[in-house]
Amino acid sequence: MKLQYLLEMDKPQTHFYGVTMSIDDFSEDNMLLIMPAWAPGSYEIYDFARFVRNLRAYSGSDQLDVQKKDKSTWKVNTKDIHSIKITYEVYANELSVHTSHVDSTHAFLNGTSVFLYVEGYKDQSLELVIKPFGNWKVSTGLEKLSDNRYRAVTYDILADCPLEIGEHRSLFFTVDGKEHEIVLYGRGNEDEEKLSSDVRKIVEQYAKIFGHLPYKRYVFIYHLVSEEDQSGGLEHLNSTTIDIDRFTFSPFDKYKHFLSVTSHEFFHLWNVKRIRPIELGPFNYKEENYTTMLWIAEGFTNFYGYHVLMRAGLVDQKEYFRYLAENMRYHDFLPGSRNTSASESSFDAWIKLYRPTPNNINSYISYYLKGELLGFVLDSMIIDATHGAKSLDDMYRSLMEKYNKDGKGYTEKDIITTLKDVTGRDFSEFFAKYVREPGKLEFQDYLKPFGYSLRKGYRKLDVFDRHIELTLGV
Repeated sequence: MKLQYLLEMDKPQTHFYGVTMSIDDFSEDNMLLIMPAWAPGSYEIYDFARFVRNLRAYSGSDQLDVQKKDKSTWKVNTKDIHSIKITYEVYANELSVHTSHVDSTHAFLNGTSVFLYVEGYKDQSLELVIKPFGNWKVSTGLEKLSDNRYRAVTYDILADCPLEIGEHRSLFFTVDGKEHEIVLYGRGNEDEEKLSSDVRKIVEQYAKIFGHLPYKRYVFIYHLVSEEDQSGGLEHLNSTTIDIDRFTFSPFDKYKHFLSVTSHEFFHLWNVKRIRPIELGPFNYKEENYTTMLWIAEGFTNFYGYHVLMRAGLVDQKEYFRYLAENMRYHDFLPGSRNTSASESSFDAWIKLYRPTPNNINSYISYYLKGELLGFVLDSMIIDATHGAKSLDDMYRSLMEKYNKDGKGYTEKDIITTLKDVTGRDFSEFFAKYVREPGKLEFQDYLKPFGYSLRKGYRKLDVFDRHIELTLGV
């Protein structure tokens, strides 16, 4: 089968994309077309099919019979027909990292919210032809064939390469001979030279950790939006999209959050995109994909997100441990930390983290927070067990060697085995007590190898606030 998508946006002010799928050499009596219900990396059902209208199927000038089978599936009668054109429109008026948006200023596209796929043919190679509005340019991680013409070896790759189309600014730098593009949509109080320099430092630090960069080219897409708009980041195979307050670049207390989000999303290149829980691939785009391992997939990514800023010299050691202590304080303060384990938090992401209730604070804790602290604890334990010879970096390098080559995901048992390979110690009891159960972590024990201790207490404020003060060398 041959497959080509044509993407058009001739009236961007209407917030509609036009999509044409050209399919040749099809040999089945019926074709099922499916619009994903969610965007990998964002564990929430969006039902993107609700934005589709005027779906039609043609063989030459003849219109084919199309029936809606369920909320996200269309059935096309293709008996004795081998060349088919599918046309449809998609409404895109939500600017976030997991949706799509088009208006008179730009077009941003997330593949799962715009492109249908043919059931049974997700592994089919394809081409994407883009007709930008006016003189708009295209920035994306997709393999470029010629101007506005791209290729993806599977639907998963197409879905995993967002596109920014418009009059955005592009900054470029090179690390290890590989080009990196920083895309800036919108304007704020950014310093382009400093921004490019600091992002480069983050990339260089991760290159040191893993010894290489696993892509040919990488794209950072930054949407500089107003404070009231949605913010966040979403990882992709060779790019990321980050929506951030346009005035986040100073003072430094705000800027370091921007840097940590960038670092977090970049670490996902390894953690999730190439080293993943076994349940997160191949994706089932029609419904929830459950896993108990998001505390590693997202939580450990949060740990590295800020930890690498210290290693790159973008924050000092004192600032890093202050940040860590605040997270420890917040964790201990939340009643949910005593009621929900890291595994349970991960599994319930679809119904709790992304659909919070007023009771969440009492009964739930984010796998981001829990996992980040467990990442610090395991890093400390590895350092202690190997007398400083190894760290969590070594676990990830080992996982990369084991699970990236064959594309298989890992299980909890695989993580325990890898930790034993790295340290010579059995971590089964630790996982039973602190991962599968909401066991109380004594952070004091894990700060000692770094020369820090926690002093807990209360101080009188205008409002009551629990306070943990970090002291050096105690």
